[in-house]
Amino acid sequence: MNETPTTVASALTLSGITKTYPGVTALDAVSVDIAAGRVHAVLGENGAGKSTLVGIAAGSVVPDSGTIGLAGREFDRIRPAEAREAGLAIVYQIPALAPSLSVVDAVLLLLPESKRPSRRSAAAWVTAHFERLSLTIDPHALVSSLSLREAHLVEIAAALASDPRVLVLDEPTEALGPEETAWLFGQVRGLLEKGVAIVYITHRIPEVMEIGDDLTVLRDGRVVGRGLVADFTADQVVELIVGRSLETTFPDKPAAPAAEAIPALEVLELSGPGYDNVSFSVYPGQIIGLAGVEGNGQRRVLRGIAGGGSTSGRVLVNGREISARSRRSAASAGVVFLPGDRIGEAMFGKMSIRENAVAGALRAAMPGGFVRRSREYELTREGVAGLAVKTPHFEVPVSALSGGNQQKVLLARGRLGNPKVLLVEDPTQGVDAGARVDIYAFLRELAASGVAVVVLSTDAVELEGLCDRVVVFSRGRVQATLVGDDVDERAITGAAVLSHETAAVEVAKNTRRRSRGILAGETQAVVLLGLAVALSIVTSFVSSAFLSPLSISQLLAATSVLIFVGLAQLVVVMTGGIDLSIGSVTALSAVILSFFAQQGLGFFLIGVVLALAAGAAVGWINGLLVTRLSLPPVIATLVSSIAVLGVAQVLRPSPGGSARPDVLTTLGLAVAGVPLILALAVAVAVAMWFVIQRTRGGRALRAAGSDPVKANRMGVRVPRTRLLASVTAGLLAALAGLAVYSRSGIGDANAAQALTLTSVTAVVIAGASIFGGSGSALAVAAAGLLLQTVTSALAFLSLGLSWQYWLQGAFVLFAAVVPLVVALVRRGRSPGVRGG
Repeated sequence: MNETPTTVASALTLSGITKTYPGVTALDAVSVDIAAGRVHAVLGENGAGKSTLVGIAAGSVVPDSGTIGLAGREFDRIRPAEAREAGLAIVYQIPALAPSLSVVDAVLLLLPESKRPSRRSAAAWVTAHFERLSLTIDPHALVSSLSLREAHLVEIAAALASDPRVLVLDEPTEALGPEETAWLFGQVRGLLEKGVAIVYITHRIPEVMEIGDDLTVLRDGRVVGRGLVADFTADQVVELIVGRSLETTFPDKPAAPAAEAIPALEVLELSGPGYDNVSFSVYPGQIIGLAGVEGNGQRRVLRGIAGGGSTSGRVLVNGREISARSRRSAASAGVVFLPGDRIGEAMFGKMSIRENAVAGALRAAMPGGFVRRSREYELTREGVAGLAVKTPHFEVPVSALSGGNQQKVLLARGRLGNPKVLLVEDPTQGVDAGARVDIYAFLRELAASGVAVVVLSTDAVELEGLCDRVVVFSRGRVQATLVGDDVDERAITGAAVLSHETAAVEVAKNTRRRSRGILAGETQAVVLLGLAVALSIVTSFVSSAFLSPLSISQLLAATSVLIFVGLAQLVVVMTGGIDLSIGSVTALSAVILSFFAQQGLGFFLIGVVLALAAGAAVGWINGLLVTRLSLPPVIATLVSSIAVLGVAQVLRPSPGGSARPDVLTTLGLAVAGVPLILALAVAVAVAMWFVIQRTRGGRALRAAGSDPVKANRMGVRVPRTRLLASVTAGLLAALAGLAVYSRSGIGDANAAQALTLTSVTAVVIAGASIFGGSGSALAVAAAGLLLQTVTSALAFLSLGLSWQYWLQGAFVLFAAVVPLVVALVRRGRSPGVRGG
């Protein structure tokens, strides 16, 4: 076969790339040369090494050996941020967008520094960029609210905005419909005219034949073929990929059912959010396809049949009606739904193949409720029979499998669920050519056994080859029903795109536009401040002394302690961890200060510096234990907490170290009744809020906490971010020690242990996600004020200390329940949107 013309300059060169994982060689001395102004397709089955190869080029994977040539430089390894600055942009198969970020923040983080607009103009810049690309996605929407298709479009838009020299597209059309795919190909052709090199990874051979110039085929981590696309037929490409000839891709279709046959599934005038008056039926032995431009209701219909919220209509299984609003009713009638988002929605990623396969047949696998491992193995072998799952054993975590093998395990679960109706969403998304043959045969075999199979797919060729009948949707309604010889790619695509009822690529918009003021999104802080004020007013009616200057001054000074420890916990929680050493560090800081406060103000300042250094050192150790030794944060910080407390108790076996009067006077300074220590705490909270919400470091912090893998692909140095968060937490805990000492004037190693739990309470009440990725420093400061107001009010209300814990528990419950209620209300108020 001819090679790429030598007169074309290389834009990206990968030479001798080798990458191994425990027991697996992902890449074995692979070399690929990507030419400028050409589309280079990298092909292979799942697990062949394609994604590993481009991950190495993009910097998200570190090679064992080999070199990367990019922008005239040669690298042994490259970081994601370096690759982006050198002109390489990548669109991953699973979008690398951290869920907790807004679309604006995600786009900014994906852009190289040299292409990034200012934060002030970012929203307008992103909006204008989306308009140029004919995308109407809300820049202020959270990534977590986007569909998979919309997330792909955002990542593609960010890649185009980076003005790349090399654009890597990893399965870019898997989540896109025909119109979006045509749009993407138009963008690719525009880039080729500018001399941009395109690396195109796909399982869809027709796409390669349409836009590809060069190709490299990988099998088992090695190059098995390369050359010009024009020199290969589609069948030859498939044969290179799978290592064998595919005599047939799709199994034979059965004869049409007899006129008197009873449908296995009947959908009668089904309506719900995004679809209306949908009717069709499936006879035993048939496979029905749902098609249409993405976003026209077909996905919602599929989930509606599974009991996902239809508002009217009927669903019958073998003549028996089931509830269209109950997933339990559907499941008990034998309806099995297999979502397209395998790891995100359908499977338990960290659990084994065995555990995932039998999850739909627990009664059969565990008679009497007790685990029988031999029975589980028997069922798993039965489930995967004929599916050729590539694995050394059934105890491998399902997340370690390729996409095709994950899909096969999911189908095995569906089979073991003894379905009467099988609903399959995107059965071959991200699946290689060889695995597709196995999946098609499996679905046809299952249908032949009497199961009603309904398949949703965006691939018209797949629907033509697999389905006996295809129902085409437009704007939530059935546009056409194709039967027999009418089921072909042209008719399916034509019925979808020639309809006057086409869907737009957009995110559902709220009826009321959200305010984007400087403090937008700080509702939690306002509510908490309101509760603190309300409690203060109620307490003042019982005892007017509560609002006396002395009482308020003491309350505010004590609040500073809670603000500092809450902020310390927040910065760690936002990375997805927790810090159990905060109370101990606070105590150690106060103890250190107690040795210097006796010598005068000058020496006390030295003590402050040493206390801060001690806090930073403990945070640094915590960070190293988590990032370098991979210890769980709860274990790492528990160990350090015990050690730090021990040091503090050795230094101060008993309370002591009274401060000199001049030091106490300085620490107790107030302006207009507001202690300076509180002013410092509030200033730190405001500064933290600004950093978290308005800086690249804050975006990195939120991204690292919400999804570290995606954050790494976005260019965030996740271990360094977590280490810096731990050091910051140590510094803030040391400042809390300064606040504690300013109130007591003595060093006591045991005086601050309860503050660790209080810090967690403040973070939870402030609405931060305990799983990482989100949180507000201003809300934490407000939570600190509320908690201290509760504590201070108890004495004036003549209530016991137990009430403090009751009220704190009530506030925690309130903080946990309110967001759920708000989400339910918004979901109920949102208008029916077009969607699939």
